[in-house]
Amino acid sequence: MDLKMKPTNMKLAVIVFFAAVFVSCTRYVVITEQKFTSQTANIGPNVFLTTFSYENSPYPPVLLVDPVFINKKVLYLGDKSGLIGVLNGNGFSVWLLHFEDYKSLNLKEAGENLIPDVIARIQKVTGQKEYILGGVSLGGQAILHSFKAKKIPDISKAFFLGTGMDYKYNDSFIEQMKAEKRFGTDLSVSCKNKDSFCKRFISFDEDDPTILFVYQNLFNYLPTLEENPKAWEPFESTNFPSLFIGGRIDNVSPTESIHPTYKRKKGKKSIGK
Repeated sequence: MDLKMKPTNMKLAVIVFFAAVFVSCTRYVVITEQKFTSQTANIGPNVFLTTFSYENSPYPPVLLVDPVFINKKVLYLGDKSGLIGVLNGNGFSVWLLHFEDYKSLNLKEAGENLIPDVIARIQKVTGQKEYILGGVSLGGQAILHSFKAKKIPDISKAFFLGTGMDYKYNDSFIEQMKAEKRFGTDLSVSCKNKDSFCKRFISFDEDDPTILFVYQNLFNYLPTLEENPKAWEPFESTNFPSLFIGGRIDNVSPTESIHPTYKRKKGKKSIGK
């Protein structure tokens, strides 16, 4: 970790890192719909924005993008629990952009059109020009598409938690699952016998964050992924501070999938796992 990072940068890096560790080993906590519903606005067809405000926050607002690949409710496990809870409990206002139906989700379109619109909305509401972008799992790819389209100015810093930037590395998770013919199958049927794979990854309870993946999202409706790491050159040429954390829990996006982009990224940067 770059010890020359500003205090705000360092605090964000430490918070995200330890929140990531916590998420990877948390025990079951029931998340009711009440918290999300009361703080969620439907801002478009199948597009929702949930706000976790911190009054008079001294930091830029944080925009997180739906992880898609995992149960988004694992991000908030109550006050100071889960990534959102930890960030919010430490003085950050957090906005979660998310979806309910993943069948027609296009990460490229979300990055090029939706994310810039949401950023403009947050800037208008908060009166702050700068903001922090956080990509969790596939949400990070949507953010990278925003950089590719060059539509997101005024960014303060960014972090990526378990975001794969190169899915073509040797023995990748994606390739393993294609070989097992798990993609595009109805896992509600094939996982009835609860083999070791299903026990590890598949949850039939959308409010159970102990098993991070929700079967409807993981295989049946996997969005098209950008598999060419050279596509992220516009992001790599930016100079704002960036934090990269590998997806250690599932091996979907370990440091092997991140390192090429991390190595080329300009500006201050840190990497962890």
